[in-house]
Amino acid sequence: MNYLSKELAEEIVERTMSIIRHNINMMDENGVIIASGDRSRIGDEHAGAKDALAAEKVISITPEECSALTGTKPGVNLPIVFHDEIIGVIGITGPPSEVSRYGELVKMAAELTVEQAFLTKQLTWDQRLREETVIQMIQGTDLASLDFFERAERLNIPLDGQRTCLVFELPSADMKPAFIKKLEKHLTAKDLYANISLKEVAVILAGAPTKSRSDLFSAWNGWLSQWKTVRGALGEQADQLQQLPFSYQSAKQTLKIAENNCSLYDYREFAIPVLLSKIEHPDQEIHFQNIWDRLSQADQKGELTHTLLCYIEENGEIGETSSRLFIHRNTLNYRLRKIELATGCNPKRFDDLFKLYTAITLFSPFCANEQFKYRIKGRNPYT
Repeated sequence: MNYLSKELAEEIVERTMSIIRHNINMMDENGVIIASGDRSRIGDEHAGAKDALAAEKVISITPEECSALTGTKPGVNLPIVFHDEIIGVIGITGPPSEVSRYGELVKMAAELTVEQAFLTKQLTWDQRLREETVIQMIQGTDLASLDFFERAERLNIPLDGQRTCLVFELPSADMKPAFIKKLEKHLTAKDLYANISLKEVAVILAGAPTKSRSDLFSAWNGWLSQWKTVRGALGEQADQLQQLPFSYQSAKQTLKIAENNCSLYDYREFAIPVLLSKIEHPDQEIHFQNIWDRLSQADQKGELTHTLLCYIEENGEIGETSSRLFIHRNTLNYRLRKIELATGCNPKRFDDLFKLYTAITLFSPFCANEQFKYRIKGRNPYT
């Protein structure tokens, strides 16, 4: 593995020369100069570095010795060791009697820089692997494979226990770095997340035995309130690994169906619209198409449909619905009777109300892309 890249060598040269007033050369494992304060020397072989590599020790070159060595100037050349392996040589140009005092300090600084770069790269790689594992979990791909289990174990990702997917939709990719930064601070050590696309972030929340779903929703709804333009949806709880794909898809579908107001939505408040949205050919549902056709013919201005939507949202409560619509109870009952006469479905009967609801979900212009836009009133569903 190449631990000493050209870019890293240049960084070491730049940092070191900002501290000591001598030219610094960085040579690779073959003794070739890959970075230097004297850029004209880059690409040259350095005989002193080759000697240091061969001897595995510090090599000092005096002015008198320079004439016998190719591509060298007076100075000190020190092997750079990482993971018990010599990966290159750092050279300080100048009379050995003058620059030797910097030798061990410069060597140590270079080795620390290499180690820091390695750890940073390792963290980046681990994060990439972690995200790929999260994506694999929510897509349900090869979850029984040995490779998946070994990777999850190496990354310390627990595969048992309850989990719930949370999906965020950002208005633009520009705000993602700031969003991710705050998200990471809010997540617990057992939570996971992945960048699904430029504008989508998926989170897998670890189940907390002492935390109810209402508490979970309230906590994330409060956190999301700081982002005025981000939408989110909480999926169904997954009791086992194989259920995570549904948890993720339920959150995704909820976001598609919910109104475009920036808020957090709960799949359980949208479970029926999400289910009905999966009907691939609604035009083949002739019974519900006929119900909608009859309702729409009797409702040219949309008043009856709007009344029915409010009636559904208010759980069939006559008083609550009439108050919300600012109409008398008798007016509401009159409209519900008109709906029954037009469609043959009595809204006061549960099975008929569900038929009306289904017809509206599949065919109403209140839908977006033929999916019902459930009109919640910006409230926490658990209050």
